[in-house]
Amino acid sequence: MSRRARARHDARTFVYEFAWSSPAFDGALRACHTTDVPFVFDNLAHPGFAPLLGYTRPQHIADGMHAAWVSFAATGDPGWPACREPDPTVRHFGTSPGLVHDPRRDLRTPWEGLR
Repeated sequence: MSRRARARHDARTFVYEFAWSSPAFDGALRACHTTDVPFVFDNLAHPGFAPLLGYTRPQHIADGMHAAWVSFAATGDPGWPACREPDPTVRHFGTSPGLVHDPRRDLRTPWEGLR
């Protein structure tokens, strides 16, 4: 179910964007599928992740992501506001962490009303 459909039914939805680009493969992978998993579980030091993440891994991003997931599992609140229309809030994890309001609006609005 989409974030917007959940919001219509008053289901709290927390959205994050993982935006750290791996230096592996000369940065060609960017923030590809599953690169966030070692950050979520705070196991960046495991040598098996070096081929995917490179050898310089930002521990501060793992600290924030891991804390958010633990908080959500324990309390149902990851530490940022639920994503609500018309001003969706998304937690950004990357080189400039923080909250972003209505990211990618320019890509989303042309599709409004077409579903």
